[in-house]
Amino acid sequence: MLRDKRLAKCEICGDLMAGGVTAGVCKECWDKDEEMFQKVKSAIKFGQKVLPDELAAKTGIELKHINRWAQNGRFG
Repeated sequence: MLRDKRLAKCEICGDLMAGGVTAGVCKECWDKDEEMFQKVKSAIKFGQKVLPDELAAKTGIELKHINRWAQNGRFG
């Protein structure tokens, strides 16, 4: 039985997920999400301040993903 019955939509494929998924992606999209994150992270030079829309333009990764990672504290 599920303890947390909230539904969330995967930010990548759009599939519904049950439970409190904080990453915003389903298990099937986890690796793709991590690849995109590493691409964005590698585009940031140490100590550099870059706006999210600049990162999206530079890497080709959608702004919604960059904003999600920032909200989840993935950039440190």
